[in-house]
Amino acid sequence: MFKITDAHQVYLYPGITDFRLGIYGLRKLIGNAAEAGSIYIFANKALNAIKVIEIEANAVWLYQKKLHRGKFSYPRSGNLISLTNEEVSFIIEGISLINKIETNGQLIKRKFY
Repeated sequence: MFKITDAHQVYLYPGITDFRLGIYGLRKLIGNAAEAGSIYIFANKALNAIKVIEIEANAVWLYQKKLHRGKFSYPRSGNLISLTNEEVSFIIEGISLINKIETNGQLIKRKFY
């Protein structure tokens, strides 16, 4: 598993991403906004897989996690949002942040599953 440090900026793309896209297709979705030290998280339609793009100064990494059973608790709508290291761990481990993301960062109530 990759390591997220305080130097990283982490962004989550809510909604469904076409997972036929590889590293170059996902990089196009990010656009010119990508800077070294950035991490971007995407989920598939079935919510049983996530892809993570990590941008380095001279390289781009692609990570993927696929669940054999169950689904990620991932927001279906909302805007691109910045996450803390702890929140990234929540997403990867399946803890819900949907309320925070779908209400544009205003935390109403967290549900931990």
